[in-house]
Amino acid sequence: MDWGLFFSTALKGGLKLSLLVFVILVPLLIALEFMRQTKALDWLTNKVDPATRRIGFQREALVPLLAGFIFGISYGAGVLIPEARSKLINKQQIFLVAVFLALCHAVVEDTLLFMALGANGLVLFFSRLILAILFTYLTARLMPRLKLKYLQDA
Repeated sequence: MDWGLFFSTALKGGLKLSLLVFVILVPLLIALEFMRQTKALDWLTNKVDPATRRIGFQREALVPLLAGFIFGISYGAGVLIPEARSKLINKQQIFLVAVFLALCHAVVEDTLLFMALGANGLVLFFSRLILAILFTYLTARLMPRLKLKYLQDA
């Protein structure tokens, strides 16, 4: 085995993938900051509130949910953690956001990255979204019946 060729190919592939991720992520991060500054995230929250209520979300949980849905689980957590510490979101809503984002986070970023690698973007997007909605809905309906102590607010 030619180790020089192996490392050269791996380095070129890694650099190409890093550049691709950079080209997709930087505009998305700029868009998130722009949405925060222009209050577009608040506008979007108002628009999705009726649909997300049916799944089990309360209005307070929508900003971290949308941030994680669009821009990634790190951003969702970055918004969710301070709001949870300030007690703006109850424990059940925090759990529901975590359930949803575990299955369906960074849909813009991930879909674009996987499409660049040849995946069908529509199938990827809608399968993740439907699965997340279904699991979140079921979790929201089961939580009151289970009466889990760690999900009860003090």
